[in-house]
Amino acid sequence: MTRRNESAIRILAIRPAPIGRIFAIIYAVFGLMAFLFFAVANVADLALPFGILAPFLHLNLNLDLARSSNVLYNILLCAAAVISYALTGWLTGMTVAFCFNVAAKKMGGVDAKYFSVAQKQDTEDGSQ
Repeated sequence: MTRRNESAIRILAIRPAPIGRIFAIIYAVFGLMAFLFFAVANVADLALPFGILAPFLHLNLNLDLARSSNVLYNILLCAAAVISYALTGWLTGMTVAFCFNVAAKKMGGVDAKYFSVAQKQDTEDGSQ
Protein backbone atom coordinates (compact mmCIF):
# COMPACT_ATOMS: atom_id res chain seq x y z
CA MET A 1 0.00 0.00 0.00
CA THR A 2 1.42 3.38 -0.99
CA ARG A 3 1.34 6.29 1.44
CA ARG A 4 0.38 9.59 -0.08
CA ASN A 5 2.69 12.50 0.72
CA GLU A 6 0.41 14.93 2.58
CA SER A 7 2.62 17.91 1.71
CA ALA A 8 2.29 17.27 -2.03
CA ILE A 9 0.47 19.87 -4.06
CA ARG A 10 -2.81 18.77 -5.59
CA ILE A 11 -4.72 20.60 -8.29
CA LEU A 12 -8.32 20.77 -7.13
CA ALA A 13 -9.72 22.96 -9.92
CA ILE A 14 -8.70 25.26 -12.74
CA ARG A 15 -10.29 28.53 -13.75
CA PRO A 16 -12.26 28.07 -16.99
CA ALA A 17 -11.90 31.63 -18.34
CA PRO A 18 -8.11 31.57 -18.96
CA ILE A 19 -8.36 28.10 -20.52
CA GLY A 20 -11.18 29.33 -22.77
CA ARG A 21 -9.08 32.33 -23.87
CA ILE A 22 -6.07 30.14 -24.66
CA PHE A 23 -8.17 27.74 -26.71
CA ALA A 24 -9.85 30.70 -28.47
CA ILE A 25 -6.49 32.10 -29.54
CA ILE A 26 -5.23 28.72 -30.77
CA TYR A 27 -8.45 27.98 -32.67
CA ALA A 28 -8.46 31.52 -34.17
CA VAL A 29 -5.03 30.78 -35.65
CA PHE A 30 -6.48 27.53 -37.03
CA GLY A 31 -9.35 29.56 -38.51
CA LEU A 32 -6.93 31.87 -40.27
CA MET A 33 -4.98 28.87 -41.59
CA ALA A 34 -8.24 27.26 -42.78
CA PHE A 35 -9.14 30.43 -44.68
CA LEU A 36 -5.66 30.67 -46.23
CA PHE A 37 -5.93 27.03 -47.32
CA PHE A 38 -9.40 27.79 -48.73
CA ALA A 39 -8.01 30.81 -50.59
CA VAL A 40 -5.18 28.94 -52.33
CA ALA A 41 -6.82 25.54 -52.82
CA ASN A 42 -9.51 24.64 -55.29
CA VAL A 43 -12.18 24.03 -52.64
CA ALA A 44 -15.84 24.82 -53.33
CA ASP A 45 -16.80 25.98 -49.84
CA LEU A 46 -15.43 26.76 -46.38
CA ALA A 47 -16.96 25.15 -43.30
CA LEU A 48 -17.21 27.43 -40.28
CA PRO A 49 -17.74 25.45 -37.06
CA PHE A 50 -19.86 26.58 -34.12
CA GLY A 51 -19.81 24.39 -31.02
CA ILE A 52 -17.40 22.05 -29.28
CA LEU A 53 -14.68 20.67 -31.51
CA ALA A 54 -11.88 18.52 -30.10
CA PRO A 55 -10.11 15.30 -31.07
CA PHE A 56 -12.65 12.46 -31.10
CA LEU A 57 -15.45 14.89 -30.11
CA HIS A 58 -17.43 16.94 -32.61
CA LEU A 59 -20.52 18.58 -31.14
CA ASN A 60 -20.75 21.38 -33.63
CA LEU A 61 -22.85 22.92 -36.36
CA ASN A 62 -21.00 23.71 -39.58
CA LEU A 63 -21.91 26.72 -41.68
CA ASP A 64 -20.73 26.07 -45.25
CA LEU A 65 -19.99 29.25 -47.20
CA ALA A 66 -19.32 29.09 -50.93
CA ARG A 67 -16.38 30.55 -52.83
CA SER A 68 -16.87 33.94 -54.46
CA SER A 69 -14.84 36.34 -56.60
CA ASN A 70 -16.08 39.36 -54.61
CA VAL A 71 -13.22 40.87 -52.58
CA LEU A 72 -15.44 42.25 -49.79
CA TYR A 73 -17.14 38.87 -49.42
CA ASN A 74 -13.76 37.16 -49.07
CA ILE A 75 -12.58 39.70 -46.46
CA LEU A 76 -15.76 39.10 -44.46
CA LEU A 77 -15.34 35.34 -44.94
CA CYS A 78 -11.83 35.56 -43.49
CA ALA A 79 -13.14 37.50 -40.48
CA ALA A 80 -16.01 35.04 -40.06
CA ALA A 81 -13.60 32.10 -40.17
CA VAL A 82 -11.37 33.58 -37.48
CA ILE A 83 -14.34 34.56 -35.28
CA SER A 84 -16.19 31.24 -35.63
CA TYR A 85 -13.07 29.19 -34.93
CA ALA A 86 -12.24 31.44 -31.94
CA LEU A 87 -15.77 31.04 -30.57
CA THR A 88 -15.54 27.29 -31.06
CA GLY A 89 -12.17 27.27 -29.30
CA TRP A 90 -13.57 29.25 -26.37
CA LEU A 91 -16.51 26.84 -26.00
CA THR A 92 -14.18 23.86 -26.25
CA GLY A 93 -11.76 25.30 -23.68
CA MET A 94 -14.56 26.06 -21.23
CA THR A 95 -15.89 22.51 -21.66
CA VAL A 96 -12.44 20.99 -21.14
CA ALA A 97 -11.95 23.04 -17.96
CA PHE A 98 -15.40 22.06 -16.69
CA CYS A 99 -14.73 18.36 -17.33
CA PHE A 100 -11.32 18.62 -15.65
CA ASN A 101 -12.89 20.27 -12.60
CA VAL A 102 -15.56 17.57 -12.33
CA ALA A 103 -12.97 14.79 -12.62
CA ALA A 104 -10.61 16.48 -10.14
CA LYS A 105 -13.45 16.92 -7.64
CA LYS A 106 -14.41 13.24 -7.90
CA MET A 107 -10.78 12.13 -7.50
CA GLY A 108 -9.96 14.57 -4.69
CA GLY A 109 -7.61 16.54 -6.90
CA VAL A 110 -4.88 15.75 -9.38
CA ASP A 111 -1.34 15.23 -8.10
CA ALA A 112 0.89 18.08 -9.24
CA LYS A 113 4.25 16.48 -8.46
CA TYR A 114 5.41 17.05 -12.03
CA PHE A 115 4.79 20.80 -11.90
CA SER A 116 7.23 23.32 -10.50
CA VAL A 117 6.15 26.15 -8.26
CA ALA A 118 7.68 29.57 -8.74
CA GLN A 119 7.90 31.82 -5.70
CA LYS A 120 8.55 35.54 -5.58
CA GLN A 121 11.99 36.47 -4.32
CA ASP A 122 12.75 39.56 -2.27
CA THR A 123 14.92 42.17 -3.91
CA GLU A 124 17.73 43.98 -2.10
CA ASP A 125 15.55 46.95 -1.11
CA GLY A 126 12.95 44.65 0.45
CA SER A 127 10.21 45.13 -2.14
CA GLN A 128 8.79 42.31 -4.18
